[in-house]
Amino acid sequence: MISFFSVVAVPLICAMLLPVVKAVLYTFIGVFVFWSVHFIAVEIEMPYGDDPNDLPLETITTRFNDNLMMLLQPHAQHVPELVSDPVVWDSFTS
Repeated sequence: MISFFSVVAVPLICAMLLPVVKAVLYTFIGVFVFWSVHFIAVEIEMPYGDDPNDLPLETITTRFNDNLMMLLQPHAQHVPELVSDPVVWDSFTS
């Protein structure tokens, strides 16, 4: 579709606009934008590869597993309790 637009856009825009320079400029801008969006879509279509722009899955899974292991530690098993004693509260604020 983009290739078709690239070929057909020049004569159509030339038919609408009398100055050829404007027609070529408008066509170039339109075709450039379409091709740019196309290449961006191709790049983000497969984010799970080895390219520099892909997601670092090994790092993400390692951090996720480390966080899960941290939740299994004994100090993470204690449920925090709410203390409304003003003496204890004053000791934290001073």
